[in-house]
Amino acid sequence: MAEIRPFEPRDLAQLTALVNAHVATATPGWTVPAGWIAARLERDPHDYVVDPWVHERRTLVAIERERVVGACYVLRYAGDERVSDSYRDAGEVGWLFVYPAAHDAGAELLGAAVRQLDEWQVGGRYACTGGLGPDIYGVPDCWPHVERLLREAGFEGGREEV
Repeated sequence: MAEIRPFEPRDLAQLTALVNAHVATATPGWTVPAGWIAARLERDPHDYVVDPWVHERRTLVAIERERVVGACYVLRYAGDERVSDSYRDAGEVGWLFVYPAAHDAGAELLGAAVRQLDEWQVGGRYACTGGLGPDIYGVPDCWPHVERLLREAGFEGGREEV
């Protein structure tokens, strides 16, 4: 059983390794630096449309044997008129990264994310509509373990890769 808890700054190096393991499978040769990731946990400075609509955000990690084996970013969008109808009062699992061998920990992590959305009493729910990688949006087909976890947690829908 994994320990699921909020992200702490001491997790950044391991989160960076986890993210880059996924980024490199989608875009070989690419990585993102730790500072780039850390900055986006608080706000995405390059997203001037949707990011300002975020009312609350949480980053959760799954820990097994003192190793970050999964991480997800959970967002709650505001309910005021500046937010588009499709995002107003909605919640999202903005991104999810899990090592393929850590399926059970990933399921626990995603369960915690869904419970956070329940606690926030969001209207609609989304998963992975944006991305953390510089050129990755959604769930690429080279991450079938992530897609499987999302489907098992009840997130269904089409696929769009950019």
